[in-house]
Amino acid sequence: MSAPDGEPVLRIGARDVARYADGQDMAGTLSPRPYLHPVTTLDGVGLTEILPEDHTHHYGVSNAVVEVNGTMFWGGKSYVHPTGYEMLDNHGRQVPLSTESGDHRISQRLQWVDGAGSHVLTEDREILADLLPEHEVWTLRWHSRLHADGGADLTIGSPATRGRVGAGYGGLFWRLSGEDVPTVATVADGTDPLGNAISPWLLLVQDRSTGPVSLLLGQPREAILPWFVRTSGYVGAGPAVAWDAERVIPAGGHLDLHLWAVLADRALSTTEATTLYERLEQLA
Repeated sequence: MSAPDGEPVLRIGARDVARYADGQDMAGTLSPRPYLHPVTTLDGVGLTEILPEDHTHHYGVSNAVVEVNGTMFWGGKSYVHPTGYEMLDNHGRQVPLSTESGDHRISQRLQWVDGAGSHVLTEDREILADLLPEHEVWTLRWHSRLHADGGADLTIGSPATRGRVGAGYGGLFWRLSGEDVPTVATVADGTDPLGNAISPWLLLVQDRSTGPVSLLLGQPREAILPWFVRTSGYVGAGPAVAWDAERVIPAGGHLDLHLWAVLADRALSTTEATTLYERLEQLA
């Protein structure tokens, strides 16, 4: 994996497993933002996608909150009830202010601005990579703290809060690579995850031509959000910040968002998923 000069790369031993781009060259209608891509397993199998034809605003792993005080940070079209999706002039961007990085850690402060360049919020972001040699997997942990430091409350919304039932996506979001392969999704209690599952972890297993791979996603038990999951049309998932109601960050307050991941070059069982989630809890 090669990276342009100055772009952070997460490494496990001698392996480059994730590249972090600042995203400032993205088209304005995609809500420019930093993102991780490619993100690979230890054997080099890619588990992220950018600019897919079905949703060109999907960018690897990113903080893609749909809407904050009317500004779009997900990218693409906005849902307008009851007519549907329309391209509006409402796109913001996330601008890196400072970045520190090493082989296992990326720390960044960002300013979120609206289309006119006015301040919306400040984010403190930390991304960590660890090897679990006893399980032959590596882990990724992303933590974003959103600060309502503009002197007013922040209201986070989604298409669901605008009237499209079941479309409460938005937040830390992982778009998987776009190969047309079968994907099985499982959550901790065995219920159907293709809704608004409330679960500490979500397991996605793909049957690739080169063999099965797994992406185990998790959240801290004390801060579980509903999972937004898609396995047909495209494959992607993440905790939904505003699944069925707007979320307000009071002026001067903050909101913590978390997404944990384990990447494995095999099909994980639910028993292994539970064990690996417990290891993630220990790392946190």
